[in-house]
Amino acid sequence: MPKQVIIEIPDEISERDVRIAIAVQLYRDGRLTLKQASDLADLCVEDFMKVLSEKKVSIINWSEEDLQKELKNADSF
Repeated sequence: MPKQVIIEIPDEISERDVRIAIAVQLYRDGRLTLKQASDLADLCVEDFMKVLSEKKVSIINWSEEDLQKELKNADSF
């Protein structure tokens, strides 16, 4: 069940900016999937991917172990 968090932010920072910043960081940390993060940011997946690109965050958020598995699978072709 989703949680609701209420925080106070300075007037000069928009709620949208805060939602995006939190979503980007949680995605970067691997705590949210791309879809979950885009929902938190209140953006479609494509727009969230653009934000990630602008912030130099990899869209492919794989662990080293996942990447090794994928490379191993690719070698088998």
